[in-house]
Amino acid sequence: MKIFVYKIITKLKEEIKNPQGEVVENIVKRLSVSSNLKVNTGKFYEIKISDESRIEADKKIEKISKEILINPLIETFEIINVEEL
Repeated sequence: MKIFVYKIITKLKEEIKNPQGEVVENIVKRLSVSSNLKVNTGKFYEIKISDESRIEADKKIEKISKEILINPLIETFEIINVEEL
């Protein structure tokens, strides 16, 4: 068995109102750091999974992400890194 470490980000879809992101945007604008930015907040997950192959582990992580980590009506996910230990 191999161990794979997946790093996954979930975030709200672009068309969904993001109050936390708006707060950050307003603070940045008030501090005069930038007046032209868009902030979309989300969550970061690191999942370690043991499996025979990367292909099988990918399938399981895809299922976990779609069925557990996000609400597909309002959120998306992105696997940003996979590492084999």
